[in-house]
Amino acid sequence: MRVFPRPLAAALAGTIGLLAVGCEEGDPASVRLNVVFPSTALAIASEEVRFIVYDDPEPGACQRIYLKRITNQTNLPPVVLESRLVPMCDLALGRGSPLELPLGKYSILAVALRGKEDLLVGCSDVALSSEGGDVFVNLALPGATPVPPLSNCLSLTEACTNPDACR
Repeated sequence: MRVFPRPLAAALAGTIGLLAVGCEEGDPASVRLNVVFPSTALAIASEEVRFIVYDDPEPGACQRIYLKRITNQTNLPPVVLESRLVPMCDLALGRGSPLELPLGKYSILAVALRGKEDLLVGCSDVALSSEGGDVFVNLALPGATPVPPLSNCLSLTEACTNPDACR
């Protein structure tokens, strides 16, 4: 796990394996997803993360996809890949493998869940070359989402390795 220091922000770098829903042929790019949370407390409050890769190369695609997601609209662009639900502790402890995507332009939506509800949502437009690399997705509270009760843990690693101490 890599932690990126930022005021009022906790960043979580994790690798995830995604399940193909329907990919194009061609040489894939290996991508490492870095999820940036607005705070350590909200990272701890998140239980699972899902990543959805959309085929929408138009400028501003992520903003449209984000707004459609938080307003429960269904007319989203075609899905290229969709992940299984990835437990937060798997991300925190660096479990998984890099994402493999065909070369091209995509919008990667990350949704942090608490229970079955969206807690945090973020999106990143990316243009993948054969070098692959790191992709950062900044998460935010969508609208008037109520903030869950805060944990006593000071770090996500502590919450994952000693959850009883966090209560």
